[in-house]
Amino acid sequence: MKEGATVLVTAVGAATGARAAAAALACAGADRDRAGLLIDLSGERAPRPSLIATAAARELEERLAVHLPQAHVASRGQFCHLTLASDQAGVEQIPAALPLVRDAAAVLHLPPRLLQPVLAEPRIRASAAMLRADLAEDRPLTALVAGDMIERGLRVAVLKRPLGWFAGRLALLGAPSTGVTGLSNRLKGRLLGESGQALILALGGSFALIAMALALVAIAGAVTGKGRAQRGADLAAISAARSMRDDMPRLLSPSRLPDGSLNPRHLEKAAYLARAHAAAIDAAEANGVAAAGARVSFPDRASFVPVWAKAVVTGRLRLSGAEVEASAIAEAGAPTNWIGTEPAMASGGGYSGPLVYRNGEGMRPDVAAAFDRMAAAAAEDGLALVVNSGFRSDAEQAALFAAHPDPTWVAPPGKSLHRCATELDLGPETAYGWLAANATRFGFVQRYSWEAWHYGFTAGPPPCSPAAERGGATIGGGGGDGALAGSGGLPAFVPARLRAPLLRAASRWNVSAALLAAQLMAESNFNPFATSPAGAQGIAQFIPSTAAAYGLQNPFDPEEAMDAQAHLMSDLLRQFGDPSLALAAYNAGPVPVEACNCVSAYPETQAYVSRILALLDGAGALVAPTFEVRLIS
Repeated sequence: MKEGATVLVTAVGAATGARAAAAALACAGADRDRAGLLIDLSGERAPRPSLIATAAARELEERLAVHLPQAHVASRGQFCHLTLASDQAGVEQIPAALPLVRDAAAVLHLPPRLLQPVLAEPRIRASAAMLRADLAEDRPLTALVAGDMIERGLRVAVLKRPLGWFAGRLALLGAPSTGVTGLSNRLKGRLLGESGQALILALGGSFALIAMALALVAIAGAVTGKGRAQRGADLAAISAARSMRDDMPRLLSPSRLPDGSLNPRHLEKAAYLARAHAAAIDAAEANGVAAAGARVSFPDRASFVPVWAKAVVTGRLRLSGAEVEASAIAEAGAPTNWIGTEPAMASGGGYSGPLVYRNGEGMRPDVAAAFDRMAAAAAEDGLALVVNSGFRSDAEQAALFAAHPDPTWVAPPGKSLHRCATELDLGPETAYGWLAANATRFGFVQRYSWEAWHYGFTAGPPPCSPAAERGGATIGGGGGDGALAGSGGLPAFVPARLRAPLLRAASRWNVSAALLAAQLMAESNFNPFATSPAGAQGIAQFIPSTAAAYGLQNPFDPEEAMDAQAHLMSDLLRQFGDPSLALAAYNAGPVPVEACNCVSAYPETQAYVSRILALLDGAGALVAPTFEVRLIS
């Protein structure tokens, strides 16, 4: 790249990837002695300094920090990322930053609305511009923008496709890669060569007004058809992802009940994906896409818990008397911080403490502990108890009462003890006799003589009482699913011999004991002698280099390994500030997580994080379940 050059980078229309392309150009402007500069006015979140940066980048970071103390500066690999306000105030700070780059190149990434203010500022003197544009949708607009820049004397290049995901992340880290180097080699001569006219890539059209008008008319139908196809793809992908979100607890539930019989709630992965596929096709057809024109796949289907769906829609649409060919692609998925569909805290009237679940029905933790003991006794007698109904909010009770307005069978809202999370409707019918004879041994009584299935728990605090709220928070009875993450409790699946040392490690390093327990379950199923093909060892699956870094001499000693695990997780939580990101970094290493500030897109890592968060949800260790869909078109 030409020394001292200034390049503008912006997006046209809805095109994405301009920021990564700008970072790639900043990398291209760097060498051993000079750091590139990326001045970012896009309004996107400012990045942190990367773990690895060149000496030149760190030196430039120090100069910028001194002269622009209010701005955010981060050295990232081969360049410095300077984040300025996305307004006129940010534009006015650019001239103060440019001389500090000395003879290296500066790249300005900015939104289209700031192009005119930047070009009007005489102290900036940009020499070239790169437009990130999707020509299939925005060819006329791209031609107009490029033409205007050419008239101003700028060299122009159009980037038709964004960098790939991985290359883009490397570019933003300031690390050279095949994608980054390839982009730089293709564009730097066109943008900053010593000779040659400004170049518009692949526009292939005249700038005459008549030609422009004809182009707009010609693509209008295609754009409309594209929009319809994209909507069908988006909704198909969303529907598949929502199906997977709803079915994930069933996928993660055990395939067999404690008595060895098949668990009717469990879903095998094939059925889980088949249901998601059917939901996607139904949504596509409901939005005018023929089933033959929609293809649905699951990019991470090989993972333990697939969470992503991809929908591709192709076909011919008839618009205004003409046939238009259209195609669209969308991906959607539940983010990996999703933790289940059932709330971990009760609300809606009555009891408002933590809930744990049996057969998908919520109850107070002490009620669940008593039910577990009763179910185990029933299993010894050849019966498998099933919870058909548990906690119900006042709103749910109102709907039930409206459907069956007979207070003999359904209590009015505000009166039912189900709102107190102490009441269970149990089955099957073959167990009614056993329950009548044995339930009182475990603290349950049959509430009404005419309801052989309805049992209430009376051995703990009274229903819907202040004592119940206090008792639920500490998981009375000791046999339930565990405590909230902050209370120091452990899920019931933790082996007894490991509970005390795990609590000590969690307390020493100030990490949630429930989080560590779920992580060990996912890593090794609490097997102190576990090994992996990748060389990970012990209950916490440390690789030798990480073990050495944390002073772990014997990874097969569970107490020593759990202490090192808690130490490492403490560091990762401090670095990333989010349990999902810390778990991803534990599994895949911190570099790919830092590159995107997200759970890295490795199927194994996404499945790993999903499983741990699902285990935590079952343990009552997380209290704010959320769901969102991300689309990539």
